[in-house]
Amino acid sequence: MIQSGTWIEVEKINHHSGSELTKIYIRGCCLRNCELGEETEVKTISGHVVKGIVSRDKSLYHNVHNLGKNAKEILMIRKFNS
Repeated sequence: MIQSGTWIEVEKINHHSGSELTKIYIRGCCLRNCELGEETEVKTISGHVVKGIVSRDKSLYHNVHNLGKNAKEILMIRKFNS
């Protein structure tokens, strides 16, 4: 189980006119407890709430260090501005 408040990545599929589909991966803090593959809401660093399916391909909820260079510091800025 993934706990509420954990940094995760969700997959959102946008339907365009015709048969075009676009997959978008969005990172944010989980707003409720969930499991891989479930639909949930995340709050992004910019404060947007987005609904999507918890990504099976990305394991960002395991370790903040997987987010890339300086990601931990960026997340800390958000905490101080809240």
